[in-house]
Amino acid sequence: MTHKKQIIFIFSLAIVLGFIRFSILDDPEFTLIKKERILETINSFSVPEDMISPMAINLEFAQHLFNENMAVFVDARDSEDYNSGHIENAVNIPFDYYEDYEDAINEMDDTFTHVIYCSGEDCSLSMDLADYFFNELAFEKVLIFEGGWPQWRDAELPSSLNSSAIVKTVPKETEFDIDKIISWTIVLSAIFIAIHLLSIKGIISLPLTGLNVKDISVLPRIILGLVFIFASYHKILDPVSFSENIHNFHLTPATVENIAGLVLPWLELILGVFLIFGVFLEGSTSLTIGLYIFFIIILSQAVIRGIDVHCGCFKTESDAGVTDLKMELIKRIGEDILLLGMAFIYRMKNKITLSNKDHE
Repeated sequence: MTHKKQIIFIFSLAIVLGFIRFSILDDPEFTLIKKERILETINSFSVPEDMISPMAINLEFAQHLFNENMAVFVDARDSEDYNSGHIENAVNIPFDYYEDYEDAINEMDDTFTHVIYCSGEDCSLSMDLADYFFNELAFEKVLIFEGGWPQWRDAELPSSLNSSAIVKTVPKETEFDIDKIISWTIVLSAIFIAIHLLSIKGIISLPLTGLNVKDISVLPRIILGLVFIFASYHKILDPVSFSENIHNFHLTPATVENIAGLVLPWLELILGVFLIFGVFLEGSTSLTIGLYIFFIIILSQAVIRGIDVHCGCFKTESDAGVTDLKMELIKRIGEDILLLGMAFIYRMKNKITLSNKDHE
């Protein structure tokens, strides 16, 4: 099968499996074509008595509510961002971990007005938390300050670095941390491959003389395959949460987010299996390189734009624990660069000598 046909076949198989997963998904609100939500804005300084959904407010209305003590402000960002600066007296309820903040939420008056904000228009955490407050907890008056912390800060309105409102949480203990295992496997494998290449070129000398005669060209694709399989697991089980991850990057049209949430995990799984078993390697390697370039771009733009978002690489948002989101993204970018290097090494294995047979 030609290179192009391999790529078409892999994509087609991922799409078919994604649609099958959709057909057995027990969630009537999850549709193939995602409907983009239109948020109604309040244009007066009056909160409607009978709200049918959370509504947006501008800076002037938010300032009015703050000055008159007519609302509780809720910061939906993670605690790291909250500590770096927040609206004075705002309560920190990170949407990503709201289940860990039940005590703080239970102390709130669900009949009072709550203004939820995050990091501005590029951040959807405030909308997600507002939906949870209004639809799940039945809070009566939930407003979204779309300008968020950046607009409030730039207007030099009352702000605070006081962390007293933070509810400290501790990640649940597990027997082993799969994220750490994957990270160390990637790093150590990359180091081993790099040392092996340097020894082949005669740049360094290894004490184990037999090592440089070993053909390790299969190692990069095995590592890549295993990482893809691990990455696909949680996403296949919970495509709804993965679609939310995709949405939070603000890079793709909302209408295709659910389709991407269904298909991409299966594409990762197929590539993982094919790489390990040596099936359609030419097409699989090309798609692997393309995916990692794409991953690096979307993660990098999130860091540059300061978007609060979980990577969604090995866990969906609902499975992730408390973490420094920016550092998590930076770490993932580094790992993806190493994995991209492995993919290039395998792709160029006929040009880059991984053994010294040619030198014997």
